[in-house]
Amino acid sequence: MPVKVLAAARLGVALAAAGALLALTSGVAQASGPVSGTEAVIAVGNELAAPVVSPDGATAYVVTATPQGNLVLTTVDTRSGAASARLALGPNRWFVHAALSADGSRLYVLDYLDLSVIDVPSMSLLGTVALPDQPRPADSRVGWPAGIALSPDGSTLYVSQSGSLTAGRLGKGRVLAFSTAQRVFTSSVEFPASIPGNLVVRPGGRDLYVGSEAGVMHLNVAGAAPVVTRVVAGTATGQDSQLAFSPDGRRLFALNGAYGGAGDEIDPATDTVTRHFTLTGGSALLAFPQVSPDGRRLYAVDNSMEKGPSVFVLDTATDTVVPEEAQPLNEEGLNGFVVGPDGHTLYAGGTVASTANLQIVSLPQ
Repeated sequence: MPVKVLAAARLGVALAAAGALLALTSGVAQASGPVSGTEAVIAVGNELAAPVVSPDGATAYVVTATPQGNLVLTTVDTRSGAASARLALGPNRWFVHAALSADGSRLYVLDYLDLSVIDVPSMSLLGTVALPDQPRPADSRVGWPAGIALSPDGSTLYVSQSGSLTAGRLGKGRVLAFSTAQRVFTSSVEFPASIPGNLVVRPGGRDLYVGSEAGVMHLNVAGAAPVVTRVVAGTATGQDSQLAFSPDGRRLFALNGAYGGAGDEIDPATDTVTRHFTLTGGSALLAFPQVSPDGRRLYAVDNSMEKGPSVFVLDTATDTVVPEEAQPLNEEGLNGFVVGPDGHTLYAGGTVASTANLQIVSLPQ
């Protein structure tokens, strides 16, 4: 009997040791989720800082400008804060937007009327394509680009553009579709608004929404060219111009981009406003809305030049503000804001005096 007990004990120890070793080795193998950035304020350029973050959270790509007025793409290690691999992108024309493909292999940077396509693994510029001219009078000025968004499969990049300016009056804005495989603009459609905000593609890829001073516009993008289907009723009053989808695509959050401090929740299945919410009772220049990967929080920046930018946090289950989770930011003004793929790291790009920074903020878990 003692021999059997001793053998069993030895077997138990061996199994425990094997289990511990397996846990250690499997812990390394299973660490495949997105990494978290380390809190820091990292100087990346002279002015302008528009960030995007890789799917694994390990790298931030920041479009910034040099003192000579040229755009540069800089990579930043989100854990060490080291900046490297600078890629020249041409003259800075101030209207700058960036979008990264879901697999992290392609980066698209729109600099006013020029779209640059970048191969991320090699950090090389594959080409630059000019936006086709919009329908406009001969004596008018071309509209400015307001945002870009990629389809979930990465096959199409959509660009929103304001209406042309003629004698102080704006024409109709438009959405353009760009084939990422062919690297050409394939179609465009005008919409019933002059000043678009950002645009978002619903998960599934068949529906595109554009915010504007005239409300939230729904476009069907299932066919060869985008088609405007409707303006969501009730969103024109709120001037809902800043948009963000929940990860499952069942809820669309639309924020007032004209100092209103409020927003609407929209059911995209019916294109109806289901709830109105207030982020702040005072005026606020709301921008860069982002929903966390788990869908539980909506983050939005108040890009105030007087008070300095800060981050509002909304509980999406109740559409109520969570003031204890609000985050002040160090910059004087923001050019971009991203919630990391881990769901609790924020990346803010902005400027202080003559320095462009990437600020990394870790949220409580």
